[in-house]
Amino acid sequence: MHVQKTLQRRAVTLAHGLFRVREVVYVCGRRCKRQGSLVTRRDPAPTELIPPKSTVGYDIMAYVGIERFVGHRQREEIRTALEKDHGIHLSCGEISELGKRFVIYLEALHRDAAPALRAALAADGGWPLHIDATCEDGRGTLLVAFAGWRRWVLGAWKIPTERGDAILPKLEKVAAQFGPPCAIMRDLGRAVTEAASGLANNLDLSIPILACHLHFLRDVGTDLLCGAHDKLRNLFRRMNLRKHLRGFAREQGRLLGTTIGQARDEFRIWQPESLTNPRLPEGFAGLAAVRSLAGVPGPEGTPAGRWITRPMVTARAFHLTCRIWISTSAAYMLHGR
Repeated sequence: MHVQKTLQRRAVTLAHGLFRVREVVYVCGRRCKRQGSLVTRRDPAPTELIPPKSTVGYDIMAYVGIERFVGHRQREEIRTALEKDHGIHLSCGEISELGKRFVIYLEALHRDAAPALRAALAADGGWPLHIDATCEDGRGTLLVAFAGWRRWVLGAWKIPTERGDAILPKLEKVAAQFGPPCAIMRDLGRAVTEAASGLANNLDLSIPILACHLHFLRDVGTDLLCGAHDKLRNLFRRMNLRKHLRGFAREQGRLLGTTIGQARDEFRIWQPESLTNPRLPEGFAGLAAVRSLAGVPGPEGTPAGRWITRPMVTARAFHLTCRIWISTSAAYMLHGR
């Protein structure tokens, strides 16, 4: 082997920071060819740290993906954390690109791990398939196949429309990869119902096909509360309440500024406690709680329950907090006298 060329480029990883890669490419001295190209050899070390045609390491890609999709952090928050904690400067556009690349690599890893996942599901004695298709306005339909007992997402796809002939091939693909399910849990939609029955028929499965209890109760609740829901929605429209709530929530976000991450963590801790102690937390967590409770209740198609529940929680927390403030003020006045 002879030296063909020497390549140099800058690269960055969490483990090493910013560094320069100097890579020597060797070529066969006898000019041997493979598939029409000269046989070359390269050091595998750089490719183990950095994806091809990239300067950002795998560990940074994994960090961005986990923060974005598990930690639910925004691009600017991730960019700031990388700069502050690791001294790595990336643009918001590069953060977006790394997030997309993370999803592609995660999908490939999920596909390669299918045999091991299938063995684990079989060792459980089978697995119930949960199906849900959620329509997003102007963004198509998100279809998810879920292993109920393990709580594993086995497949997720964007499909153009919620139709049985678009859903069934995805379910067949999941069954081929992870084995046939022992039961199917579905919502009440016509397309999902047809796809679930089609899967059982095509695989010749004699398994129970169950309707989701939550979807059933929601459907019944919609029928019972349709009139009240329409009145409440029209009231919100006449008062233009959604616009004012959005503006108030944005203002609270500006007040939080760079402390929004800390405030979110404290707010998550308070949420379970709010069921038994609805008093608003203090400090930044209190601002985050007010921002969340004052946020827009939901789209106009949201069932009436959510429109009512959030104001009720807000009123309960506000009244209890006000009572505490009044009692504290009265005690100070008495003590002063």
